[in-house]
Amino acid sequence: MSQPGTLPRCLNLTAHIDHSFGGLTTSLPEFCQALRGTGKYRAGLAAFCEPGEIATEEEETTVLPLGRLRWQTDSTLRRRLAGLIEHADVVHIHGLWQEQSALGSSFAQAARKPYLVSAHGMLEPWAIQNKAWKKQLYWNLLEKRYLKGSRCLRALTTAEAGHYRSMGLQTPVAVIPNGVTAPATIDPELFFQRFPDLRKRTIVLFLGRLHPKKGLTLLCDSWSKVCSSYPEAHLVIAGPDSDAQQQSLETLVAERGIESRVTFAGMLRGEEKWAALGAASFFTLPSYSEGFSISVLEALAAGTPVILSRQCYFPEVDLYQCGLTIEPEPLALQAALRECLELSPADRIVWGARAKQLVQDRFTWPIVGAQSAAVLDWILGGGPAPSCVEILS
Repeated sequence: MSQPGTLPRCLNLTAHIDHSFGGLTTSLPEFCQALRGTGKYRAGLAAFCEPGEIATEEEETTVLPLGRLRWQTDSTLRRRLAGLIEHADVVHIHGLWQEQSALGSSFAQAARKPYLVSAHGMLEPWAIQNKAWKKQLYWNLLEKRYLKGSRCLRALTTAEAGHYRSMGLQTPVAVIPNGVTAPATIDPELFFQRFPDLRKRTIVLFLGRLHPKKGLTLLCDSWSKVCSSYPEAHLVIAGPDSDAQQQSLETLVAERGIESRVTFAGMLRGEEKWAALGAASFFTLPSYSEGFSISVLEALAAGTPVILSRQCYFPEVDLYQCGLTIEPEPLALQAALRECLELSPADRIVWGARAKQLVQDRFTWPIVGAQSAAVLDWILGGGPAPSCVEILS
């Protein structure tokens, strides 16, 4: 608990900190910084990690091990987590189904600390159906009770707020997206130095974890139907492999005879990632399930028009006319690829400018930090709920 005269402390709990585990590992450190940037809260981070994970540069990070059996048998670990929670004024749990949710919720309840939960897309219908029977059992035994005990649920989108309600939760829901900060200048040269043969190509970029839910099989198959009409166009697939997805995709690309039209770039970090976005004419994510894609935000911030599935939950793309939103099915994706590849360079510039404006209007970290601080003020101090909070009567 905070001492008199010090800022209240928000302890953020998550499962991983290595960027290979996806967007949450990128957004959460920046989320903590945004909360600190309000000047109203201290923000710590505790991560339950696999051995060998690459540590975040985020300050005030405590690394804890994954492994439920270890937590059941190691009283020293339990006391360590209990101490972290005891010294917090409020606990924010990010993600479901693992130790950060189960232990964080139960320890916060035991210490009588208010806590809030961000599902980060883990209640999205496709995600629920993945390993459905295990999740249903765990939900009925533990997870639903933990979420019902929270003071507030955070949704990244209005669609995710609906996912909470569809699971029977009546807890107040705050809709607060993630933010993004793009470099002041984005130079594609670093990307072209690594891939010089792509320098004069029209690049369509996928950037993210190579996972079956991302629609990559759909993308490669659709690309095989489209690319022969656009000799200058090239598909770049960049990101860490998951579930041996890259091998499966490489086999598909070879079967379709389009090896010369597709590049697997591996995981791109830092300047390389932004250089790839700067080199791309378009970004695409035909995903079957997303919480709130950081890669989409980064593409928009870079001024790269996007082709997204509706399951990415970015209706603002249609509102700002900075890309195309489709159903994740072959004919729709093929049509969207053709439409974008036939845009004039001038139209691409216009779409890119709208993308940057969208981020500036709605998805900067100061906006996210201010909304988050307002919700914490309400949780700790009472009074009327902020406008981003939905309370069922």
